[in-house]
Amino acid sequence: GFNAPKDRDGFLAPSSIEEADKLIAEVCATCPETLEKHMETLDKLWEAMRSGSPAERDTAATKVFATAHEIKDIGSLCGYDLIAFFAESLRDYIGKTNLNLQAQIVIVQAHLDAMRVVHHRGFKKDGGPEAEELKRMVQKAIDKFQ
Repeated sequence: GFNAPKDRDGFLAPSSIEEADKLIAEVCATCPETLEKHMETLDKLWEAMRSGSPAERDTAATKVFATAHEIKDIGSLCGYDLIAFFAESLRDYIGKTNLNLQAQIVIVQAHLDAMRVVHHRGFKKDGGPEAEELKRMVQKAIDKFQ
């Protein structure tokens, strides 16, 4: 193993690593419930984006960005790679796009639909052909407006 001197940069005490692993295990134990709460938040924000004024849409989009980032982080940390994939795509789309409302409706809705399927089906790293079809569906929605 690697035994760096304790006074050098990069040394992590085994107790620190064990503590971090314990914290990660605690976070991941409730990951499905946390993901569900974040999905519910996205649904509410999405309603505000679709029906609000331009200023309300901008505020909701900022919150969608942050919530999608949270889903990506916890999904990646806890092995829910598929929902993390779609959440990261949604985050990146929201973060760099100023498309018209119709484009947003199609693209954001495609992401949310895919995330909902992945979450409810319990897909983690691989959803087989169904997950690949969801990826194609989301990409098709994005391509439609680019």
